[in-house]
Amino acid sequence: MKRLLLLTISIAAAAFSYGQCTPNTDFGDEPFGVAPDTLVNFVSGEVNSLYSQQIDVKVPVNGGPSMPIAVDSARVVSIDGLPPGLELECAENASTPCTYLPGTIGCAVISGIPTSGGNFDLTIIMQIYTAFGIVPFPFEGYSIFIEGPVGLDPYDNLAFKMGDIRPNPAHLSATIMVDSRESGMGEFRVFDLVGKEVFLKKIRLNQGSNKIDYNTSELSEGIYIYRLDAFGETMTSRLVIAH
Repeated sequence: MKRLLLLTISIAAAAFSYGQCTPNTDFGDEPFGVAPDTLVNFVSGEVNSLYSQQIDVKVPVNGGPSMPIAVDSARVVSIDGLPPGLELECAENASTPCTYLPGTIGCAVISGIPTSGGNFDLTIIMQIYTAFGIVPFPFEGYSIFIEGPVGLDPYDNLAFKMGDIRPNPAHLSATIMVDSRESGMGEFRVFDLVGKEVFLKKIRLNQGSNKIDYNTSELSEGIYIYRLDAFGETMTSRLVIAH
């Protein structure tokens, strides 16, 4: 049981935020912990809808009675099995990407736009660094259920198709191409990863090809979700800001 808890904490140590989440779990006097655990598991999502799951973690200082070795750091190598369209954003507190120091508490966000439905079992590949070497820890037990068609194009039967925003990452401005089957009004919105709306603009879509220019200069660096609502339909995607 101790070893299982250590694995859980070490794995989740990679899940510090990209700077757009705040730990909200009280671990009390526990030397380590992770939330949610595999019993609560990750929230479900829907195809072509914004998904967000925060992970809070307290990283152990050592392996406990079953592993009385000081932990130098923990690194996430990969998370295998994430639904297409979802990614985990790391905000490391060490010099190596996705690497975390012992005795710290942090958070991360799994986010994006799922493009395929089904139940996705996840394997989180961890490496624990100690003075005695690297200990690999593949960890299973988490899953994400995405409601919706399995393996279908999310653009099928929509009144419009929204292309990828470019450039991405963006600095001062970005452009989105939209192919619309009809003419009418729509709303272009931008959200941060905790769901706060940071931009809204009403736009006119003409039948055929359209271009949306967006001034990104006032956004802080980080990950955002942009969304276009038109003709009773919605499409979303991801934007990275890097000044």
